[in-house]
Amino acid sequence: MFGLDPLSRPVAISEILILLALAALIGWLLGRLILTGRINALRAAIADKENELEECRRTKVSGKVSGIKPTRPEPVLETPPTFVHADPLLPVIAPDDTPELINEDITVPLVNVPIDKPVVVSPPVAPVIPDVPSAPVEAPVIAGNSESAVLNRIAARASEINFDRIGRALASEADDLKDIVGVGPFLERKLHSLGIYTFRQVANFTKEDIDKVNEIIEFFPGRIERDNWVDQSKEFYKKKYGNKS
Repeated sequence: MFGLDPLSRPVAISEILILLALAALIGWLLGRLILTGRINALRAAIADKENELEECRRTKVSGKVSGIKPTRPEPVLETPPTFVHADPLLPVIAPDDTPELINEDITVPLVNVPIDKPVVVSPPVAPVIPDVPSAPVEAPVIAGNSESAVLNRIAARASEINFDRIGRALASEADDLKDIVGVGPFLERKLHSLGIYTFRQVANFTKEDIDKVNEIIEFFPGRIERDNWVDQSKEFYKKKYGNKS
């Protein structure tokens, strides 16, 4: 048509470049149209927001001029429904004491009772609940690794210690058990929670007491014997109290 040879390489390259230029122009035009549409939409949205803002300002100014504050609707208090036990003996014979809802719209039919005959209403008879022997309550086992849980768990087993053999003491009579090698502040609190406060009590430990205390305070097995708590406590007791029994 234009006298060009389609089989010529330069002609083919020229046609390709023209097609690429046309494609780029069309893409630019489409992108321009889309961008223009978005910009127009954003401008319209901004204009709407500005109108709303201006309307709010006018409303606020008119409210200040008139001196009338906008009133809020008063809350409506709903009257809760009447609850009453369907059976006055329900809390006695059943653990569930949840009241039942009584519909106030229910009408009670009237019964024609002769006037000359008195109506005798028998009082309600309470049900006889048999005595059930209560099971012995065991001391709860407190789980956990916190200090309070450990001390409570140890105190719950204080009855397993033979205090008739090692002696009894009060917290006001407590010695500084931390003087014993191997006893730290937390271990001293464990012994206090068990009821062991003095050097005299530790000095009276027998092999049975050592094993039992070692188990209850959750200490390393055999550590009390290796640190020789008994002989240490005897020496501290002599230094503090002399030969006093």
